[in-house]
This record gives sequence, structure tokens and C-alpha cells, in this order.
Amino acid sequence: MPDPILHHYEMSPYAEKIRLVFGLKGLAWRSVLIPIVMPKPDLTELTGGYRRTPTLQLGADIYCDTKAIARVLDRLHPEPALVPAGQEASVHGLCRLGEDAFMMVVVAFMGLGGVFDESFMEDRRSMVPPGQDISKAPLVTPATIQQLRANMDPFERQLADGRPFLLGDAPTLADLSTYHPLVFLERHPETAKLLSELRHLPAWMERVAAIGHGERSELDPGEAIAIARDADPAPPPENPAPLPDGLAVGDTVLVLPEEHGSGNVSGELQPSDLHEIAVRRRSERAGDLVVHFPREQYLTIRLG
Repeated sequence: MPDPILHHYEMSPYAEKIRLVFGLKGLAWRSVLIPIVMPKPDLTELTGGYRRTPTLQLGADIYCDTKAIARVLDRLHPEPALVPAGQEASVHGLCRLGEDAFMMVVVAFMGLGGVFDESFMEDRRSMVPPGQDISKAPLVTPATIQQLRANMDPFERQLADGRPFLLGDAPTLADLSTYHPLVFLERHPETAKLLSELRHLPAWMERVAAIGHGERSELDPGEAIAIARDADPAPPPENPAPLPDGLAVGDTVLVLPEEHGSGNVSGELQPSDLHEIAVRRRSERAGDLVVHFPREQYLTIRLG
């Protein structure tokens, strides 16, 4: 099994979520640092156009979105489990609630200023849905900060009984998904105050941070592409999920993220399980690849 390769940049909160997964599972992994803003030629050579951070590479298999990344790492390295049996709905429900804070933090920072430089702001303008104007962020900043405080309240209350982690004695994906937007709050004094006023969340954040990042080593982007070129994609699952009417394995499809500006990817539809979309594509520099997406928040459309 190849070492996982994470394509990321240091400031990315979602990359921090996966770095903590490596730490929780005690994994050795390779780090490829990518640009914060477009263009990202080495990354999109592998993904076929998807641009968000992070992306996980396992040989010639490319996993986009942390939902797909966490799932494959839990499958390949099941101990300790990110999603323990019998807690599936609880973990995923808390993950979604925790990650609701991410865009609240981003909007607050855009309104407050002093966190993102102009090149970052210009790049992210291309990812804003039509009809929205990030220059108006200061108008909603006070309300957004109130939303953040409300979002944090159920976690503060849940930890008040003395439990070390959100669902008990051991950390799960719920802890990692809730932590990464909140640690970002420390980048501005106004949002950092939200944490300083709380009792239980800051201590919990220290426990999550102590999980660490596993065993990291750096890798050149060109080497990562060569690793993909010299590998073969992993075999598909033995019992794939049925496909929707109108789609068949081998169809040329377009994968559309519901999140605006993420980048669409086309390829040949592959067998996959219930929670995944997989497409095979050919890269000039990296050879034959299979790119994987979570089913949640991604659509598949047949071309032609």
C-alpha cells in the first residue's frame, strides 16, 4: 500500500482536518505543498480540474473532498475508527454542524479584514456564487459573529459534563471536523474573543491539537506526478452500488460539485460504492488515473 500523499497548504483548515486524521491513525504520509491561489497546474493535472484543498493521492487514485479522503483512510486503516460502528449518524451529524462554522469564519474574516491578502481575495472572488458580492461582507460581519457564537454553543454544552471528546473518551471524525474551523478563529482578535469567553471548548481544542499530524515528509510535486504515472489505479469494489437510470459504467460523465467554483471533472464512470463517485481519466503527465468524489454534494451528468 503506498504512503498517502496529501496535496495541501499549511493555512488550509480542511487540510488540518486530514493532517489530524494522519495523527490519530499514526500514519506516515508525504506532503506536497500547493499554491494557495490559482493556477495550480500540478494539482489539476491529477484531479482533472478540481481545485479545492486538500486532495489525497494513493498511487494513481486521487481523492477529492475531505469526506472522501476520511472515508478511504478509515477503510484502509480502520484502527482507531474515525466513525465507530453504531455512531454513524451521530458522527456525521456533528461533522456537518461543526463544519457549518467554516463559511461563517471566512465571511467574518472578509468583513473584518487583515487576515487575507489581496491575491487571496481576488482568487476567491471567482468561487463566489453569482449574485453574491464579497465586498459587502462588512455589512453582515456582526451578525455572522453572532451566528458563530450560536454554532459553538451546543459543543460547549456537550463538553460540560467532563467528557474529553465530543462523543466520549476517544476522538472521532466529529472532533476533527468541528476543530478545524474553530482553530482558524485565532487568526483575528475579534473572533479569538469568542473562544476566550468559553470554558470547555478551549480545553477540548488543546486535546484535539495534541493528536498531532503523524509522520510527515516532504515531496516535490513532480515526484508525486511520477508516482501516479508509475502506478495503476486500485481495483473497483467487488459489489458496487447500482447506478441511477440513464447512467452506465463506462459512460463519459461530468462530475459537478454543488459548491460553486470547485472545478468540474470529466471522465469515464467507474464502479463505486454507495458513498462515492469514481471516474477514470487520462493525464498527459500522470497517465491513467481514477478520481474519487463523495456522493454527498456532488452530481454526475452523462455527456453526449
